[in-house]
Amino acid sequence: MDRLAIYETSSGGSPAFLTLTLFGELDVMNVGQLSDAVVRELKAGHRHLLLDLNEITYCDNGSLFTLLGMRHAAGHAGGSLALTSASKSVHEALDRSGLRDLLPFTR
Repeated sequence: MDRLAIYETSSGGSPAFLTLTLFGELDVMNVGQLSDAVVRELKAGHRHLLLDLNEITYCDNGSLFTLLGMRHAAGHAGGSLALTSASKSVHEALDRSGLRDLLPFTR
């Protein structure tokens, strides 16, 4: 069984927008799975990606640095990547890594 599951949960009413909801653990061993999903969705025309991390049970610092790289890549592709919500584990990792201000939350 995969330790990370990724589901498309919303398009926000526009094909350019997409919310991805993640379940499970987000760490160096499976963050590539998320990277692949982000690249696939950007290529499919979803330029503005929102990540719901509320169901993440574990998050390491390396994954957050990878998310930061994905955010920059989305920006260079004319899009954006932001967080909509996050679990306690993600908030703790954001504080540990010092990335809270660089990985913004949107409403």
